[in-house]
Amino acid sequence: MKFNKKSKLLIVPAMLASFGALSLAPMQAEAWTDQTHMAIERAAGFSGYQNACAPDVSKTVMTINKIKKNDGQGHFFDASKAPTRADVDTQLEEIGMSRDECPDGYILGGIVNATRKSKAWTEMGKFDDYNYAILGHYIGDLSMPLHMSVYDDFNRKHHLNIDQTLNRSDVKWDVDGAALIAKEIKVDDSVRFNNEEELINYMLKIANESFEKAQQLRKENRELTHEEGIQRVSESATFFRAVMRYCGKKITVDDAVNAVQ
Repeated sequence: MKFNKKSKLLIVPAMLASFGALSLAPMQAEAWTDQTHMAIERAAGFSGYQNACAPDVSKTVMTINKIKKNDGQGHFFDASKAPTRADVDTQLEEIGMSRDECPDGYILGGIVNATRKSKAWTEMGKFDDYNYAILGHYIGDLSMPLHMSVYDDFNRKHHLNIDQTLNRSDVKWDVDGAALIAKEIKVDDSVRFNNEEELINYMLKIANESFEKAQQLRKENRELTHEEGIQRVSESATFFRAVMRYCGKKITVDDAVNAVQ
């Protein structure tokens, strides 16, 4: 197709207008980068770790196609105080609600719900890799301090930088960055859950650590250090491995990952 000078002049403003419309569309905050999410799931021992970014991809699909409801609220909890078991019970009732219906998010209920569904699929012998990719993503979000904290001016200002704390810019492919990050993650292979109550208590431990870290960052007006980032994602990887074991999902051991007892 050929364009004359006049048509080119008309196309450029149209392209700019289209770009502006996309850039002005409301976007939800992400948690960790694709590299980091893949690293968490790889370190945990999930062979399908390359699908760890799928929940964030699905949110983009919803935005592009102007679909009003997505799972965005399942990635965070705007906690104004330390999370409790009562919050878990409340959020289990909020699964699937929109931003207007549930502005504070329901990640805690979302993790429990995704665990129940994943376990059921595994026990039925169904293809369950996508279930665990989603579950592992939510568990990854759990360790990101600003996803367990109110979305105030501090959160908005520092969120993206903290997402990128562990990102490797020295690699060509994100999967290569994920492998390098995974090598730094320390997984406690001794953690086991005998029942859902133990699992929820462990989840709340991580949630409270994330909440307290967010308050510390606010107080000190700073962002995460690399060492703090590794400590946080190691919590998620440890939890995800233990959850997979609880559900009966096979653990794939990566010799490059630091498993500790």
